Order: sequence, then C-alpha cells, then structure tokens
Amino acid sequence: MYSKIVYPTDFSKNAEKAYEYVKKLKEAGTKEVVIVHIIEERKVNQYWEIQEQIELSPAGVAKEHAVKKILEKVYGKLQQKEAELRELGFKASILVEEGVASKQICIAAEQVDASLIVLGYTGESTLRGYFMGSTVRHVVELSPVSVLVVK
Repeated sequence: MYSKIVYPTDFSKNAEKAYEYVKKLKEAGTKEVVIVHIIEERKVNQYWEIQEQIELSPAGVAKEHAVKKILEKVYGKLQQKEAELRELGFKASILVEEGVASKQICIAAEQVDASLIVLGYTGESTLRGYFMGSTVRHVVELSPVSVLVVK
C-alpha cells in the first residue's frame, strides 16, 4: 500500500516517535524510506548573522559556513538512521534540502514518488500553545500524498 515513504526529521522528540512508526511500516509492506532533513532558512540566517558579526566575514562566506556547520551537525545522525533502516530490510536514502520545511518536504515527496509522508505532530521549533505545529499543518494542506501525523 505505502511502498515508499518520506520521513522528515528535525531530530525532535516527536520526530523520534514518528521514526518508531516508520520502522513498524515494514510489516505493512513498506519497502523504501527516504529520510528528509530540511535546513531551514531561518536557522541558517540566524547562525550566519552571528558568524558574520563574530568573524567579520562577508555575508556570503558566513552563510556558506553556517550551512556547512549545520550539515556537519546532522549528517552523522542521518547516516545512523539510514543504516538502522537498512538493517531492518528497508531500502533507505537521505535527502537534505535548504528552505521552508513544509514546502521542501512536499517537494521531496513528489520528487521521489513517495506514497506516504510520516512525521511527528510538532517539531523542535513549535510553541506549546499551538495545537499542531505549523510545519505539520502546512504539509497536511500541501502534500501531494497521504500524511501520517504521529502524536
């Protein structure tokens, strides 16, 4: 039914709960998982603005440095998940994009021809006052495929 799924992660507690569901989908016939991580523009901008002031670097250099540092921080975690999913018998791959998370998740699902997106109810940047994270709401609204939201 859902042979290829997209699993977006920001490594938050809720993303980890969603990951547990991803692993269980093997029993339901899922064969492939694309692990997606979005480097959000706002995080890059915050980081490079600080770097620019600390190092007095030109804006372009500081922004490039910010993206590199963020990638260094997350790529090992992504590789661990990829290896674990392969051990469970999934075909697994990693996709890292920069931009607005909700839009990039939907684009990724369309590009890889996924049949399902599995994500946590809220991510790391969501305020507790929201009923559902804004990224999740936008993914549900924009997604070209079914979305499983794990609470």
